[in-house]
Amino acid sequence: MKVKFGILSLFVFVLFLTGCSSTKIAYDHSIDFKQYKTYAFYKKGLEKLRVPPKKKKFIVHTISEVLLNKGFSRSSHPDLVINVFTNLHDRVDVYPRYYSPYYTQADVIKSKEGTLFIDIIDMKHKKVVWSGSQYLNLSGNDYRQFKNAIRTLLKNFPPEK
Repeated sequence: MKVKFGILSLFVFVLFLTGCSSTKIAYDHSIDFKQYKTYAFYKKGLEKLRVPPKKKKFIVHTISEVLLNKGFSRSSHPDLVINVFTNLHDRVDVYPRYYSPYYTQADVIKSKEGTLFIDIIDMKHKKVVWSGSQYLNLSGNDYRQFKNAIRTLLKNFPPEK
């Protein structure tokens, strides 16, 4: 009985750890990704991307840079369409500092946090073939955060069969 409980506890713990990961990747394992050579960005998705225009250009440039280094080329008639979107919200951290029982001061740090999503769609079949998400805490250098998230997400793209 103890052995079964121990194995069950270990299974639940591993499931908990994998469920809390800040990077999530899913793709269609039946597809040979070597067939894809070209890409383009989904314009309507970019229009709805809720980041400032300079960051939007930076995100597109960074994704393009990664894909070009992997042998893909940008095209007006692409094999793949890249859709990028975010779910960002304000974060407020309050750190109290106490000087006496009658006087209190606090440090307030504001930032943005949320998730960056990248979906890759097969244009021929009109379906999502690869999807990834990465948690972001945009305190400090936002550009570096976006760049690291994009590189982490696309590190193993295209997946090997």
